[in-house]
Amino acid sequence: MVSAITYLLAAGPPGALAAATEAELQSAVFRAKPAVVMIAVRIGATATVRCSTGPPAVVRPGTIGELGSGSIVHPDGWIVTNGHVVQPYQEGADGSFAVELLERAVASACAAELDGLSVPARTERIRALAAQPDNRGGLVVERSLEVHLSNGKAYPAAVKFYSPPAYVVVGTRKSASGNVQQEHGRDVAILKVEDKELPVVRLARHSTDLHLGQALFVIGFPGVVASHELLSQATRYEPSITTGRVSGFKEDIGGQRVIQTDAAIIQGNSGGPVFDDRGQVVGAATFTSTQGDQVVQGFNFLIPVETIQEAARAAGVVPKGDSMFTRLWNHGVDLYVQDLHYRAYRNMNAADRIHPGFPDVERVRKDCDIKHKEQGYLHREEFQWALMGTLLLGGIAGVWFGGRRAMFATRQGIRSSRRTVRTLRVAPGGRRHRPDREKPRDIDFLSSSRRRVTGSRERRGCPGRSLPT
Repeated sequence: MVSAITYLLAAGPPGALAAATEAELQSAVFRAKPAVVMIAVRIGATATVRCSTGPPAVVRPGTIGELGSGSIVHPDGWIVTNGHVVQPYQEGADGSFAVELLERAVASACAAELDGLSVPARTERIRALAAQPDNRGGLVVERSLEVHLSNGKAYPAAVKFYSPPAYVVVGTRKSASGNVQQEHGRDVAILKVEDKELPVVRLARHSTDLHLGQALFVIGFPGVVASHELLSQATRYEPSITTGRVSGFKEDIGGQRVIQTDAAIIQGNSGGPVFDDRGQVVGAATFTSTQGDQVVQGFNFLIPVETIQEAARAAGVVPKGDSMFTRLWNHGVDLYVQDLHYRAYRNMNAADRIHPGFPDVERVRKDCDIKHKEQGYLHREEFQWALMGTLLLGGIAGVWFGGRRAMFATRQGIRSSRRTVRTLRVAPGGRRHRPDREKPRDIDFLSSSRRRVTGSRERRGCPGRSLPT
């Protein structure tokens, strides 16, 4: 029994595809990167605060930001991410960020009243003042939602579909047995930005054919990297890649399927696409595991691609994994992996003209240019293509001229044969000879006439007479 289970785990499920090679995995990672985006939510406020004494004070308590990841699923600017990434933007003045900003404003405006209180008493007093209707009504929330591509371009985004995290109850429904059950959020959102021919990812048809141990890679913007003090801000919008494997299949508290993986995921990765080893999106990073205040790595979870597809349908869009940029980029990556640097360079140039500034495009293009110049002329693709073209044209010309000569020679032979047939005749005794080779002789036409006349008379029984000469 144990040996049978071991065999099944090693063999995988029936019909499972063979694992991708290292080159295929590199190609899949390259293909996906330009379509992964950073999502930035900023919540600011202006608060009119009334303390226990004194006149009202107008305070700007600053802003609170939230970073997440997402992926473009349609070239016209449709993007998928987690619901909790845009939750502060969606909730506005009713959200936790607004409450935090109001408490900051109260602490700033009522500092004289709060001085001298212990930390617990101070915290309790701030919350009591912030909960007063006048202070809550005096809070004006300012919010923004932006999508950043890795080429540095930023777009304002609109939320077209939103489902909160799994811990939020969004309604109730009756089960097949008639029991009332709570409906929980799916933690997915669909955003829209205005542009055309953007790089896109390709969604898998379903995630049910994943098997334990299958390789996955996650692309996103972990906060520890985006805010790292030793890293240049010029590379802030370049996504990071972590790899792992499928380690389990679970359900969240709402009864929805989630996929467990040991790939590293942390704050900022939320909403980032998760790819199989063929480069297709099979899910999106959604939540991690914690013990106390510490994140426990190796036990992370994904929403499946089926949830993404349902959200896209609800938003009124059909995911499309193809665009002009993606076509040129993908083909250029394939050529680059095959060391066909000249053609890869041309594809990268064409992709860069559509959406300039992608660092991966520039990096591959520069590498292609260097390696192309290092090659000798005989090994350069353009020289080989020119040589092949010259040889092909020369072969076509040779065949054409040779064919004409052969046709001319054939026609000459046919004409010569016809002349020979017309001039041949059979000599007495059955021998063939050519008249043109006989000796010339004079012909006496009168003698010939006399012979014909004499012969005719003899045939009629009349003796012939010779005519005077």
